[in-house]
Amino acid sequence: MKFIWNDGDDDMSILIDAQPFVLRPAQILCVTYLNVIELPLHESALKTLWFNREFYCVHTYDSEVSCNGLLFFGSSSTPVVQLDTAETIRLRTLFGVLEEEFGIVDVNQEEMLRILLKRFIIRCTRLARKQLINEHATTSDIDLIRQFSYLVEEYFRSKKTVAEYAALMHRSPKTVTNIFSKFAPESALQVIHNRVVMEARRMLVYTDASAKEIAWKLGYEDPAQFSKLFKRHVGLSPSDYRSSVSNGGFGQY
Repeated sequence: MKFIWNDGDDDMSILIDAQPFVLRPAQILCVTYLNVIELPLHESALKTLWFNREFYCVHTYDSEVSCNGLLFFGSSSTPVVQLDTAETIRLRTLFGVLEEEFGIVDVNQEEMLRILLKRFIIRCTRLARKQLINEHATTSDIDLIRQFSYLVEEYFRSKKTVAEYAALMHRSPKTVTNIFSKFAPESALQVIHNRVVMEARRMLVYTDASAKEIAWKLGYEDPAQFSKLFKRHVGLSPSDYRSSVSNGGFGQY
């Protein structure tokens, strides 16, 4: 898992899965090991905090930090939180303590780093709850959105309807659809479709698989159905998209 923080005064241009992305000042980007990230070199204002599941598994310890399905594995879009002045000061201090702790080698170092990381995650999760989900959503609503989003991450290759995910959650499709329409930035069906398209983009850029092979790997028996979905979301056919990225149409990477 990765936190990428623009702690400077100017915009930063980065690439996420070969797609240009502008990280504004005082913004923190949350990405997973699934994302291929290209960062600017020699950028002193760029702060990064990376950890793996062996050090701290956000799924296993979700009850501690409640970030699963929100900061990580939660949406087709990449979560970004905006810091105000007070929060910037708090996280700078916390980040500084983390850096200091890396230089202290003793039997307690790992646990101390884990405690500090949890504090960082929780602060970002609190911001995400306020900024990424409608303020009128209850804890129950947020937990449903998080659970649905995480299940999409796990099953998007095999399940393509809201009803299938609602069944896994023991909720009615109508309930899930209504909560997303009221409180989430995307509809439940959009979350599913956008996650499929995101994976297709990655495979088109970073593998040699044909569009037909990609369609099959993403659970589509009919390649035409997959191509239609992809073009509706991206504006290009899979083959044209691959060519545009290869030719630099989406920037250097």
